[in-house]
Amino acid sequence: MEPLPFQFFNHYFWAIAIGISLINYVIGRRRIVAAIGLGQSQPNDMLGLFGRLCLFSNMPWLVMGWGLLYGGVPSVFSYLQPQDHNPYVSCWYGSLLLLAIVNALWILLADGAGRVRELQQLGAFGSRQKNATMPEWTIKLLAILGPVFVLIWIYWMQFVTVEAPH
Repeated sequence: MEPLPFQFFNHYFWAIAIGISLINYVIGRRRIVAAIGLGQSQPNDMLGLFGRLCLFSNMPWLVMGWGLLYGGVPSVFSYLQPQDHNPYVSCWYGSLLLLAIVNALWILLADGAGRVRELQQLGAFGSRQKNATMPEWTIKLLAILGPVFVLIWIYWMQFVTVEAPH
């Protein structure tokens, strides 16, 4: 029998991740409001974009929660074993890849890089430099590398052996 804190972590890691995401949203929202001030017309655009980003970034945690609560996935450690071909674990990896692809497509094809640069969205994630803006080509490069990184990670996880407590 596992100790109670470990049991909670094992089955509700997804809820902890969503909670941390909500805390980060509140902090990021405050940074945006402080950075742009109240007199500009961009706060609604900036806050809306940041809110959608935070909402969509929680999709993998919701998929993980569904698998742990209703899908028969025994523990959070099962998500470190894609080689077992559990359909809920595969959906979790798929949601990570889908999120990275949608982000890359938005950045590359829908002028997302310009929006991120114009609204200085990266500053909401802890940039220490107040007026520093990243060049658009750098934002696009990072967006292209996102799905590549996820694919490499999924491939690498096929060879990692983690004993999941059941």
